[in-house]
Amino acid sequence: MSAIGIMDGAYFVGRNELLQWINSTLGLNLSKIEQTASGAVACQLLDALHPGCVALGKVDFNAKNDYEYINNYKILQAAFTKLGIDKHVEVNKLIRARPLDNIEFMQWLKSYFDSHSNGQNLNYDAAARRAASKTGGVKGASNKQRIPLSSAATTASMNGAAPARSTSISKKIPGTRQFGQAVGSAASVSSSGSQDTSMAAQVQEATEQVTELKLKVDNVERERDFYFDKLRDIEILCQMPLLQSIPVVKVFERILYAADEKEAKEAMEQVLEEYNQQQPAA
Repeated sequence: MSAIGIMDGAYFVGRNELLQWINSTLGLNLSKIEQTASGAVACQLLDALHPGCVALGKVDFNAKNDYEYINNYKILQAAFTKLGIDKHVEVNKLIRARPLDNIEFMQWLKSYFDSHSNGQNLNYDAAARRAASKTGGVKGASNKQRIPLSSAATTASMNGAAPARSTSISKKIPGTRQFGQAVGSAASVSSSGSQDTSMAAQVQEATEQVTELKLKVDNVERERDFYFDKLRDIEILCQMPLLQSIPVVKVFERILYAADEKEAKEAMEQVLEEYNQQQPAA
């Protein structure tokens, strides 16, 4: 099984269902599909289905760097070869931790898993198997979302500076700066052991601001998921054989897979230039 059809049911498995499947099968607590980008989760899912076919002892469940991610995928690809699975793993895409790429790979893996497990409950001790891995299982920090090495946030953190992303968020979400000031002020009052009434009022204000921020974050996440689902629908349509021969579909794909805003803008400008050249002179 190397590929699944465009209209296969696997393509309609959402991220929440994928996360629930991964967490229940492996006893994990992942909250984002991007957390599978290291390849360790894929290795263990295959190990659960085909015990002994994956060199799980060499898998790094706490990988943080690209070369560690790549090593995990080498182990996965070797297991595919051993099992006769004709599936090429696009490592360069997956290690970037982009949701679309990792969702599609997990959709394929779930489809393969379901077709070979026949819906049976596997007697698999996931925690014990991870404990025997290269780094002795998943550490608490390893479940955090990895930020690609090329990002500005990672560069800043490596230099000892705070990531620029947090600054931009504080600018975009009203009340964040005031929340930080309130907490700092509350801590100061607590240390002095006086002005209990003022501290209680500031704590109450901070609590209300936290609640407000949570509501805003929830709304942003819902909006993000809405537009992501729309983009996923467009991607599926672009991959349909009947539409792939249409020139504009290629443009849509270039924009969808653009690594950044600049690349997407260049694709648009090129299309407009080609269109203008095809128009008859006035």
